[in-house]
Amino acid sequence: MRQRIKQIFVLCLFLYVNSLLAEECTPVHPQAYSGPLFDAMAQTDQYAMDEDTITSAKSVGVTRMALFARVHKQQDGRSLVSQLAESHPEFIIQGAPKYFDMRDDLDRSFVKMVIDGVVAKKYHFVGEVLYTHGDKNTGEQTITGERYIDPTQRETEHLINGLKGLNIPIMTHWEVYRWARDSEKFHRLYSANNQQVFIWPHLGFGTPEQVDAILSAHSNVWATVSKKEKSQENLSDAKAELIGDSVTDECGNLLPEWKDIFVKYSGRLMFATDAHKQNRWSKYKKVIKTWRKILGQLPPDVASAIAFQNAERLYGSGEK
Repeated sequence: MRQRIKQIFVLCLFLYVNSLLAEECTPVHPQAYSGPLFDAMAQTDQYAMDEDTITSAKSVGVTRMALFARVHKQQDGRSLVSQLAESHPEFIIQGAPKYFDMRDDLDRSFVKMVIDGVVAKKYHFVGEVLYTHGDKNTGEQTITGERYIDPTQRETEHLINGLKGLNIPIMTHWEVYRWARDSEKFHRLYSANNQQVFIWPHLGFGTPEQVDAILSAHSNVWATVSKKEKSQENLSDAKAELIGDSVTDECGNLLPEWKDIFVKYSGRLMFATDAHKQNRWSKYKKVIKTWRKILGQLPPDVASAIAFQNAERLYGSGEK
Protein backbone atom coordinates (compact mmCIF):
# COMPACT_ATOMS: atom_id res chain seq x y z
CA MET A 1 0.00 0.00 0.00
CA ARG A 2 2.76 2.46 0.94
CA GLN A 3 4.55 1.73 -2.33
CA ARG A 4 1.34 2.38 -4.25
CA ILE A 5 0.78 5.70 -2.44
CA LYS A 6 4.37 6.69 -3.19
CA GLN A 7 3.88 5.91 -6.88
CA ILE A 8 0.70 7.99 -7.00
CA PHE A 9 2.45 10.88 -5.25
CA VAL A 10 5.36 10.81 -7.73
CA LEU A 11 2.92 10.72 -10.65
CA CYS A 12 0.93 13.67 -9.29
CA LEU A 13 4.12 15.62 -8.70
CA PHE A 14 5.26 14.90 -12.23
CA LEU A 15 1.94 16.05 -13.70
CA TYR A 16 1.97 19.19 -11.56
CA VAL A 17 5.49 20.19 -12.59
CA ASN A 18 4.68 19.60 -16.24
CA SER A 19 1.53 21.68 -15.95
CA LEU A 20 3.62 24.56 -14.58
CA LEU A 21 6.07 24.20 -17.43
CA ALA A 22 3.22 24.16 -19.93
CA GLU A 23 1.84 27.38 -18.45
CA GLU A 24 5.26 29.03 -18.73
CA CYS A 25 5.68 27.85 -22.31
CA THR A 26 4.01 30.33 -24.61
CA PRO A 27 4.85 29.51 -28.21
CA VAL A 28 4.44 32.19 -30.82
CA HIS A 29 2.50 31.20 -33.87
CA PRO A 30 3.46 33.47 -36.73
CA GLN A 31 2.81 32.29 -40.23
CA ALA A 32 5.59 29.84 -41.05
CA TYR A 33 7.93 30.71 -43.87
CA SER A 34 6.46 29.11 -46.99
CA GLY A 35 8.95 30.05 -49.68
CA PRO A 36 11.69 28.00 -51.35
CA LEU A 37 14.59 26.50 -49.42
CA PHE A 38 18.14 25.90 -50.58
CA ASP A 39 19.74 23.25 -48.37
CA ALA A 40 23.23 24.72 -48.26
CA MET A 41 24.85 21.72 -46.58
CA ALA A 42 24.02 18.03 -46.76
CA GLN A 43 26.15 14.90 -46.88
CA THR A 44 25.85 11.15 -47.20
CA ASP A 45 27.69 7.86 -47.18
CA GLN A 46 26.74 5.17 -49.68
CA TYR A 47 23.64 4.15 -47.70
CA ALA A 48 21.97 7.17 -46.11
CA MET A 49 20.05 8.58 -49.09
CA ASP A 50 18.77 7.64 -52.55
CA GLU A 51 16.49 8.86 -55.32
CA ASP A 52 13.46 8.73 -53.02
CA THR A 53 15.24 11.05 -50.60
CA ILE A 54 15.53 13.69 -53.29
CA THR A 55 11.86 13.32 -54.19
CA SER A 56 10.97 13.72 -50.52
CA ALA A 57 13.14 16.84 -50.16
CA LYS A 58 11.53 18.43 -53.20
CA SER A 59 8.08 17.67 -51.78
CA VAL A 60 8.73 19.98 -48.80
CA GLY A 61 9.93 22.91 -50.87
CA VAL A 62 13.67 22.30 -51.11
CA THR A 63 14.69 23.57 -54.55
CA ARG A 64 18.48 23.06 -54.43
CA MET A 65 20.95 21.10 -52.32
CA ALA A 66 24.69 21.40 -51.77
CA LEU A 67 25.74 17.78 -51.26
CA PHE A 68 29.06 16.09 -50.54
CA ALA A 69 30.21 12.57 -49.71
CA ARG A 70 31.38 11.19 -46.39
CA VAL A 71 34.57 9.12 -46.62
CA HIS A 72 35.33 7.15 -43.48
CA LYS A 73 36.65 3.57 -43.29
CA GLN A 74 34.01 1.45 -45.04
CA GLN A 75 31.60 4.36 -45.49
CA ASP A 76 32.34 6.01 -48.81
CA GLY A 77 29.59 8.03 -50.45
CA ARG A 78 31.55 9.36 -53.41
CA SER A 79 30.00 7.12 -56.06
CA LEU A 80 26.48 7.78 -54.82
CA VAL A 81 26.91 11.56 -54.69
CA SER A 82 28.43 11.64 -58.17
CA GLN A 83 25.58 9.51 -59.49
CA LEU A 84 22.91 11.71 -57.90
CA ALA A 85 24.60 14.91 -59.08
CA GLU A 86 24.71 13.57 -62.63
CA SER A 87 21.06 12.50 -62.48
CA HIS A 88 19.83 15.75 -60.89
CA PRO A 89 22.06 18.58 -62.14
CA GLU A 90 19.28 21.11 -61.62
CA PHE A 91 18.95 20.13 -57.96
CA ILE A 92 22.33 18.97 -56.60
CA ILE A 93 25.51 21.02 -56.43
CA GLN A 94 28.33 18.61 -55.67
CA GLY A 95 31.11 19.43 -53.24
CA ALA A 96 34.45 17.80 -52.60
CA PRO A 97 34.12 14.89 -50.14
CA LYS A 98 34.64 15.05 -46.41
CA TYR A 99 37.49 12.92 -45.04
CA PHE A 100 37.36 11.81 -41.42
CA ASP A 101 40.84 10.47 -40.87
CA MET A 102 43.17 13.42 -41.43
CA ARG A 103 45.08 14.72 -38.41
CA ASP A 104 47.25 17.76 -37.61
CA ASP A 105 47.42 18.89 -41.24
CA LEU A 106 45.54 18.12 -44.43
CA ASP A 107 46.84 15.15 -46.40
CA ARG A 108 48.65 16.24 -49.56
CA SER A 109 46.71 13.62 -51.54
CA PHE A 110 43.44 15.16 -50.30
CA VAL A 111 44.52 18.63 -51.42
CA LYS A 112 45.45 17.34 -54.88
CA MET A 113 42.17 15.43 -55.20
CA VAL A 114 40.14 18.54 -54.32
CA ILE A 115 42.00 20.85 -56.68
CA ASP A 116 41.87 18.32 -59.54
CA GLY A 117 38.13 17.86 -58.99
CA VAL A 118 37.50 21.59 -58.98
CA VAL A 119 39.53 22.15 -62.14
CA ALA A 120 37.58 19.34 -63.80
CA LYS A 121 34.36 21.15 -62.75
CA LYS A 122 33.24 18.16 -60.72
CA TYR A 123 33.32 19.96 -57.36
CA HIS A 124 31.80 23.39 -56.87
CA PHE A 125 32.68 23.83 -53.19
CA VAL A 126 34.86 22.08 -50.62
CA GLY A 127 32.76 19.96 -48.27
CA GLU A 128 33.48 20.47 -44.61
CA VAL A 129 37.05 19.97 -43.50
CA LEU A 130 37.05 18.68 -39.93
CA TYR A 131 39.43 21.14 -38.34
CA THR A 132 37.93 20.87 -34.83
CA HIS A 133 35.39 18.09 -34.41
CA GLY A 134 34.66 16.75 -30.94
CA ASP A 135 33.75 13.11 -30.44
CA LYS A 136 30.01 12.52 -30.30
CA ASN A 137 28.42 10.12 -27.82
CA THR A 138 26.87 8.15 -30.68
CA GLY A 139 29.99 8.04 -32.84
CA GLU A 140 33.56 6.82 -32.82
CA GLN A 141 35.59 7.72 -29.74
CA THR A 142 39.16 8.82 -30.44
CA ILE A 143 42.11 8.82 -28.05
CA THR A 144 42.27 12.61 -28.03
CA GLY A 145 38.50 13.09 -27.85
CA GLU A 146 38.44 15.01 -31.12
CA ARG A 147 39.55 15.12 -34.71
CA TYR A 148 41.85 18.10 -35.05
CA ILE A 149 43.61 19.76 -37.98
CA ASP A 150 45.59 22.94 -37.42
CA PRO A 151 44.26 25.49 -39.96
CA THR A 152 47.56 27.37 -40.01
CA GLN A 153 49.57 24.43 -41.36
CA ARG A 154 51.12 24.17 -44.78
CA GLU A 155 48.59 22.01 -46.67
CA THR A 156 45.65 24.31 -45.88
CA GLU A 157 47.71 27.07 -47.44
CA HIS A 158 48.35 24.84 -50.48
CA LEU A 159 44.63 24.16 -50.81
CA ILE A 160 43.72 27.83 -50.72
CA ASN A 161 46.47 28.76 -53.17
CA GLY A 162 45.32 26.03 -55.52
CA LEU A 163 41.78 27.42 -55.53
CA LYS A 164 42.70 31.07 -56.06
CA GLY A 165 40.59 32.76 -58.69
CA LEU A 166 38.20 29.80 -59.00
CA ASN A 167 35.42 31.16 -56.72
CA ILE A 168 35.18 27.95 -54.67
CA PRO A 169 33.87 28.22 -51.07
CA ILE A 170 35.62 26.14 -48.40
CA MET A 171 33.70 24.74 -45.43
CA THR A 172 35.84 25.05 -42.31
CA HIS A 173 34.21 22.95 -39.60
CA TRP A 174 35.32 24.01 -36.13
CA GLU A 175 33.37 23.75 -32.92
CA VAL A 176 33.98 26.37 -30.26
CA TYR A 177 34.56 24.11 -27.24
CA ARG A 178 38.24 25.16 -27.28
CA TRP A 179 37.69 28.78 -28.17
CA ALA A 180 41.00 30.05 -26.74
CA ARG A 181 42.99 27.56 -28.83
CA ASP A 182 41.06 27.81 -32.07
CA SER A 183 39.49 31.25 -32.50
CA GLU A 184 42.80 33.06 -32.92
CA LYS A 185 43.98 30.54 -35.51
CA PHE A 186 40.82 30.99 -37.56
CA HIS A 187 41.04 34.75 -37.26
CA ARG A 188 44.50 34.42 -38.81
CA LEU A 189 43.32 32.04 -41.53
CA TYR A 190 40.38 34.20 -42.53
CA SER A 191 42.36 37.46 -42.40
CA ALA A 192 45.31 36.13 -44.38
CA ASN A 193 42.97 34.91 -47.14
CA ASN A 194 40.40 37.65 -47.30
CA GLN A 195 39.63 36.99 -50.98
CA GLN A 196 38.70 33.39 -50.22
CA VAL A 197 35.14 32.69 -49.11
CA PHE A 198 34.85 30.34 -46.14
CA ILE A 199 31.69 28.69 -44.79
CA TRP A 200 31.45 28.05 -41.05
CA PRO A 201 29.10 25.08 -40.57
CA HIS A 202 26.56 25.24 -37.74
CA LEU A 203 27.95 28.63 -36.63
CA GLY A 204 30.49 26.50 -34.79
CA PHE A 205 27.79 25.55 -32.25
CA GLY A 206 28.75 28.87 -30.73
CA THR A 207 27.06 31.50 -28.62
CA PRO A 208 25.73 34.72 -30.18
CA GLU A 209 28.78 36.55 -28.82
CA GLN A 210 31.20 34.08 -30.40
CA VAL A 211 29.40 34.14 -33.72
CA ASP A 212 29.42 37.93 -33.70
CA ALA A 213 33.14 37.97 -32.92
CA ILE A 214 33.94 35.96 -36.06
CA LEU A 215 31.42 37.36 -38.53
CA SER A 216 32.00 40.98 -37.56
CA ALA A 217 35.74 40.60 -38.14
CA HIS A 218 35.63 38.73 -41.48
CA SER A 219 33.31 39.66 -44.32
CA ASN A 220 34.59 36.63 -46.27
CA VAL A 221 33.12 34.21 -43.71
CA TRP A 222 29.62 32.89 -44.26
CA ALA A 223 27.86 30.39 -41.98
CA THR A 224 25.14 27.78 -42.02
CA VAL A 225 22.52 27.69 -39.27
CA SER A 226 22.22 23.90 -39.46
CA LYS A 227 21.64 21.99 -36.23
CA LYS A 228 21.13 25.17 -34.21
CA GLU A 229 17.43 24.35 -33.97
CA LYS A 230 18.42 22.04 -31.11
CA SER A 231 20.99 21.74 -28.36
CA GLN A 232 23.94 19.42 -28.91
CA GLU A 233 23.38 16.79 -26.24
CA ASN A 234 25.38 14.25 -28.23
CA LEU A 235 28.64 15.97 -27.33
CA SER A 236 30.38 14.91 -24.15
CA ASP A 237 29.13 16.72 -21.04
CA ALA A 238 32.41 18.60 -20.70
CA LYS A 239 32.29 19.90 -24.28
CA ALA A 240 28.53 20.55 -24.20
CA GLU A 241 29.07 23.06 -21.39
CA LEU A 242 31.48 25.01 -23.60
CA ILE A 243 29.25 25.54 -26.63
CA GLY A 244 26.10 27.54 -27.31
CA ASP A 245 22.51 26.37 -26.94
CA SER A 246 19.70 26.22 -29.46
CA VAL A 247 18.58 29.41 -31.19
CA THR A 248 15.09 28.85 -29.76
CA ASP A 249 13.54 28.38 -26.34
CA GLU A 250 11.73 25.17 -25.41
CA CYS A 251 8.59 26.46 -27.11
CA GLY A 252 10.28 27.05 -30.44
CA ASN A 253 10.46 30.83 -30.04
CA LEU A 254 13.51 32.39 -31.66
CA LEU A 255 15.57 33.95 -28.87
CA PRO A 256 16.05 37.74 -29.16
CA GLU A 257 19.84 37.53 -29.12
CA TRP A 258 19.77 35.06 -32.02
CA LYS A 259 17.21 37.09 -33.92
CA ASP A 260 19.63 40.01 -33.70
CA ILE A 261 22.40 37.83 -35.16
CA PHE A 262 20.18 36.58 -37.98
CA VAL A 263 19.17 40.11 -38.90
CA LYS A 264 22.66 41.62 -38.54
CA TYR A 265 24.29 38.96 -40.75
CA SER A 266 21.33 38.17 -42.96
CA GLY A 267 23.49 38.51 -46.07
CA ARG A 268 25.91 35.72 -45.06
CA LEU A 269 23.80 33.13 -43.22
CA MET A 270 22.35 30.10 -44.97
CA PHE A 271 19.69 27.58 -44.09
CA ALA A 272 20.98 24.01 -44.10
CA THR A 273 19.99 20.69 -42.57
CA ASP A 274 23.36 18.93 -42.42
CA ALA A 275 21.49 15.70 -43.06
CA HIS A 276 24.22 13.07 -43.02
CA LYS A 277 23.50 9.68 -41.41
CA GLN A 278 20.30 7.72 -41.94
CA ASN A 279 18.95 8.94 -38.60
CA ARG A 280 19.22 12.59 -39.66
CA TRP A 281 17.89 11.94 -43.17
CA SER A 282 14.88 10.14 -41.68
CA LYS A 283 14.03 13.36 -39.81
CA TYR A 284 14.49 15.58 -42.84
CA LYS A 285 10.87 16.69 -43.15
CA LYS A 286 10.67 17.39 -39.43
CA VAL A 287 13.81 19.54 -39.57
CA ILE A 288 12.36 21.45 -42.53
CA LYS A 289 9.12 22.07 -40.64
CA THR A 290 11.02 23.34 -37.59
CA TRP A 291 13.09 25.75 -39.65
CA ARG A 292 10.07 27.06 -41.51
CA LYS A 293 8.63 28.03 -38.12
CA ILE A 294 11.89 29.69 -37.09
CA LEU A 295 12.26 31.58 -40.37
CA GLY A 296 8.66 32.73 -40.02
CA GLN A 297 9.71 34.72 -36.95
CA LEU A 298 12.09 36.87 -39.00
CA PRO A 299 11.34 39.85 -41.24
CA PRO A 300 10.31 38.46 -44.67
CA ASP A 301 13.36 39.81 -46.48
CA VAL A 302 15.70 38.29 -43.87
CA ALA A 303 13.88 34.96 -44.00
CA SER A 304 14.14 34.78 -47.79
CA ALA A 305 17.82 35.70 -47.74
CA ILE A 306 18.69 32.96 -45.26
CA ALA A 307 16.30 30.41 -46.72
CA PHE A 308 17.62 30.43 -50.29
CA GLN A 309 18.87 33.72 -51.72
CA ASN A 310 22.30 33.72 -50.03
CA ALA A 311 23.05 30.15 -51.06
CA GLU A 312 22.01 30.92 -54.63
CA ARG A 313 24.44 33.84 -54.66
CA LEU A 314 27.26 31.84 -53.13
CA TYR A 315 26.95 28.56 -55.03
CA GLY A 316 25.44 29.95 -58.22
CA SER A 317 24.21 27.43 -60.72
CA GLY A 318 26.98 24.93 -60.08
CA GLU A 319 28.16 25.48 -63.65
CA LYS A 320 31.56 27.07 -63.05
